[in-house]
Amino acid sequence: MKLYFFLLRLLGPLARLVFRVEYRGTEHIPRDGALIVCANHRSVIDPLLLAVPFRRPIRYMAKSELFEDHGRLAAWFLYAMGAFPVQRDKGDAGSVRTALEVLEKGEVLGIFPQGRVIFDNSPFQPKAGFALLAEKSGAPVLPVSIYCQGELLRPRSHVTVRFGAPIPASALFAAQGERIGLRRAAARLSREINGMLEEKH
Repeated sequence: MKLYFFLLRLLGPLARLVFRVEYRGTEHIPRDGALIVCANHRSVIDPLLLAVPFRRPIRYMAKSELFEDHGRLAAWFLYAMGAFPVQRDKGDAGSVRTALEVLEKGEVLGIFPQGRVIFDNSPFQPKAGFALLAEKSGAPVLPVSIYCQGELLRPRSHVTVRFGAPIPASALFAAQGERIGLRRAAARLSREINGMLEEKH
């Protein structure tokens, strides 16, 4: 993880220089224990923006195409930043096991539940995979909103990264039945993140 923090110290200030990034609610970030960080996905630099205020590394679930289609250097960088590949179009038991192992070790797992970058400020609509990991691991979910002033992220864009209060796994699964529980968990996360997006600044 030395390489992770070296790259973060190098690239974090650069990102904040290029973009006008403001952080809100960082007091909600737990200092220890397993944690699932869930955020809307506004740009390719979101993992870097999320990682800056954390004192612990974040292990990101990233689509396998990022590792396969952009050359060895890109794959090396992703692995160095703690990411691991996920096959999105099929059941990927291996990546689920890896994610659960991260949480079993008391580490931080990062997920963008939309599954892809959304290049505007449209409402957050998550898929329910994050909820299954929360249910199986018992880890709390930290909701995060990334709001960009303007449709596209450009140099000198004003970006607000807002952290909400962690949601205990038990609070996500008050409903009986897995299908209903997953649906309600996704709806709860959607309300939390969309509420923060509406605050904008």
